[in-house]
Amino acid sequence: MKILGIKENSPIKISTEHGSVVVRAVKSLRAPHPGKVFIPYGPWASLIVSPKTDGTGMPSFKGTQANIELAEASEKVMTLQELLKTHYRKE
Repeated sequence: MKILGIKENSPIKISTEHGSVVVRAVKSLRAPHPGKVFIPYGPWASLIVSPKTDGTGMPSFKGTQANIELAEASEKVMTLQELLKTHYRKE
């Protein structure tokens, strides 16, 4: 976070070849290595991982290369309802 100039609770945009999502940055006291981020399993993480499951029914959530940057002022962290309606067309 220090290297990227990201402060605690800042909205950040995480982008991969599969998509992008805006989330809040939270510093972890248990971060395994610099340069690694963790997003809990759920609809926000699902937007940035490969939909391929290799026959397991679950996508791989590890080892995905990502770009991390401060979110633009016009980009905000979506509520669950906003995220489902926008990306999954559900209410």
